[in-house]
Amino acid sequence: MIKTTLLLVYLSITLIGFSQTYYDQGTQYLQTGDYIKADSMLTLAIEAIPFGDAYYNRAIARLKMDNMAGFCIDIKKAASYNDIEAEKLHIQYCLNIDTINYSDTYEIVENVSSFVEIVNKEKYYDLTEGFVFDKNDNQIARYRIQNNYKWYGLVPNMPEFEGGEKKMLKFLKSNLVYPDSEIDAYKKYAGTYATVYVQFDISESGKVTNVQVSDEKKEHTEKNISRNFVNEALRIVSLLPDFKPGTFKGESVIVRNVIPIKFDFPK
Repeated sequence: MIKTTLLLVYLSITLIGFSQTYYDQGTQYLQTGDYIKADSMLTLAIEAIPFGDAYYNRAIARLKMDNMAGFCIDIKKAASYNDIEAEKLHIQYCLNIDTINYSDTYEIVENVSSFVEIVNKEKYYDLTEGFVFDKNDNQIARYRIQNNYKWYGLVPNMPEFEGGEKKMLKFLKSNLVYPDSEIDAYKKYAGTYATVYVQFDISESGKVTNVQVSDEKKEHTEKNISRNFVNEALRIVSLLPDFKPGTFKGESVIVRNVIPIKFDFPK
């Protein structure tokens, strides 16, 4: 199935126009069987404004070209936009799924008596995802393994900043320096001009590591946000002091976080 959509979002009219035009052209090429051009046009649409149907159609183009790694990456991305059909295709074509680690001797410190772990391993590229549920089907942990590096997105005991989240946000705000090179933006735009989504890992010892632009926002950030803002956002997150580390089954683990750094200009 090929998706057709009218792009209605709150971003700039120019970007919407470009994305819609590229999307329409890519979809037409897909319908006529010109999969190389379809891939190219849909890539331009995604670079302008990422959205689910563009990822879905590019996935279909890549499937038709037997690019299974590209198909699986894109169909997984489309599924992240709550596309049930994309999710079914991802499961059908891309995953080896194991159910493991039933246990009646789960660490009592987690207040759970038993659990089950679902492990999804991608067939065509290097990614394994795990989801841990208690006996009531509540998700209590999730993790990823890529390039032999394992990090958690959820654990029963998440990392804690000394003084709490409000103190962390106050720390970031007090250390934020607005780049002088963007002074024209200060004068022209009121409100939130730029938001950089920064991901970082909190190590087993609580240190902030691997500070970078969020993987989910990387394409959009690189294309649409000044590098001056990006560099400043990365700088201040790197300044964060140590956290109390997150734990799972009584052991400290690496936990990944994403935080938006906003550059607000007074009205």
